[in-house]
Amino acid sequence: MSEPLPPVLPAATVDTPRRFRIPLVWIIPLVAALIGLFLAAKSYYEQGPTITIQFGTGEGLEPGKTRIKYKDVDVGQIVAVALSDDGAHVVATARLARAAARLLVDDTRFWVVSARVSGSSVSGLGTLLSGAYVGLDVGKSDEERRDFVALDAAPAVTLDVPGRAFLLRAETLGSIAIGTPIYFRRIEAGQVTGFRLDAAGRRLDVQIFIKAPYDRFVTTNSRFWNAGGVDVKIGADGVQVNTESVAAIIAGGIAFQTPDGGPDEAVPPDHAFRLFANRAEALKQPRTEAISYVLRFTESVRGLSVGAPVDFRGIQLGEVVAITPDFRPERADLGLMVEVQIYPELMRDRVTPQNTPYRRKDVHDKDFRAFVDRLIGSGLRGQLRSGNLVTGQLYVALDFFPGATAARIDWAHQPPLMPTQRGSFDELQTTLMRIVARLDRLPLEDIGRDTSKAIAGLGRTIDEAERLLKRLDGLAGSDVRETLAEARVAIVDARKLLASDAPLQQDMRASLQELGRAAQALRNLADTLDRHPEALLRGKPEDKP
Repeated sequence: MSEPLPPVLPAATVDTPRRFRIPLVWIIPLVAALIGLFLAAKSYYEQGPTITIQFGTGEGLEPGKTRIKYKDVDVGQIVAVALSDDGAHVVATARLARAAARLLVDDTRFWVVSARVSGSSVSGLGTLLSGAYVGLDVGKSDEERRDFVALDAAPAVTLDVPGRAFLLRAETLGSIAIGTPIYFRRIEAGQVTGFRLDAAGRRLDVQIFIKAPYDRFVTTNSRFWNAGGVDVKIGADGVQVNTESVAAIIAGGIAFQTPDGGPDEAVPPDHAFRLFANRAEALKQPRTEAISYVLRFTESVRGLSVGAPVDFRGIQLGEVVAITPDFRPERADLGLMVEVQIYPELMRDRVTPQNTPYRRKDVHDKDFRAFVDRLIGSGLRGQLRSGNLVTGQLYVALDFFPGATAARIDWAHQPPLMPTQRGSFDELQTTLMRIVARLDRLPLEDIGRDTSKAIAGLGRTIDEAERLLKRLDGLAGSDVRETLAEARVAIVDARKLLASDAPLQQDMRASLQELGRAAQALRNLADTLDRHPEALLRGKPEDKP
């Protein structure tokens, strides 16, 4: 028996190694990681500078939420807020975009923008919904900076607004505040940007900004005044009410104007303007010079006040600056000295060009004195006139009076003493008083007594004539009797005329009474006009209870 054959051995097969495969479950995390790396690289590439901003408080600052905006565009974010080492303020760390690096210069300003309501403006209302943010105003410096101190409030004018800044000097602040508008011919032309008290504490320096193109109207001759509220003035020109706008009435304002005829030079960088209390005070100031004169009046100056105009035929040449008494004991004469200032530049004729240099008038110049002497010789006088019968205000008028008494100006007096002419209203009062005085001197009572005696004597004469006629009646014939009868009738008629109730005597008594009442009325009229000159227009004032 043969041995069984061995089984066939299996043939070996070569198994090739498999490639490494990522499980499908790892694909999503891998893509997310790649996107994260890309975003991190992009964020690192776009990351801008990191700065610190010092704030007074941390109100409105939230790390990771509070944005930094320039012209309402996000340029950065607050990333951290911490107290300073001394605890006096808050230091915020902010990271800005790479493109905003050029905005960080030495005079760049930061402030917190939130809802604010002031007397002159309302701002930041959008932050009521979106929350507060940090505003940025780019400066004009070329030096870079990374540490800043924020402003306490938003600036009234940003640095990119065209225009010029000026300085006003005022005694009091009044209704002026940061943001108060400035008007030119009732057009809003600028704003108040700040104010500070000077070192001595005697005045306020108010910083203002006039926007272009209105800044070119500001010259060295420009006048600024406080235009807040309503300016009501009662003077020789009547009642004047001035205001710029409704906003100026409520929140205040400043206005400016450049008077005609003055120098229109460009304003130097260090020039400061005076802030006047009102428009009238600002525009009546002397342009270049003022010449002082004194006028002496012996009449009442009630109604004349300091600041009243000095007028020449409707053109204001100056103003009253002082009123003082003048007692002369050698003549027992008490008058009133009214000092006035005349601005000769206001009398320039239309032929002279406006740009012609003005030649200063000197009161010591012989030619100038000779010119004034000729004017006085032609009748130039100063006179008090009523500017308004309602208010009773007076003003000083310079005019020519050809029939005036010859007079000369006293150049030796300081200031020179100019002759005056009594006012027409005062002359009217004087005339009325003269008539009243003459009526007072009339012996009305004596005239009445003499008239009564004459009437009584005439009555006795008539009685004697009647008795004589009765005797002749018995002696005469028929013709004589008829004549006597007619004479008797005439006597009876005469007796009737002389009776106490006769119309003649009644009319005579009434005439005397009317004459007395007329004298009393003239006396009352003169007294009323002396106390109430406005009665010529409004009538006799009612007696107060």
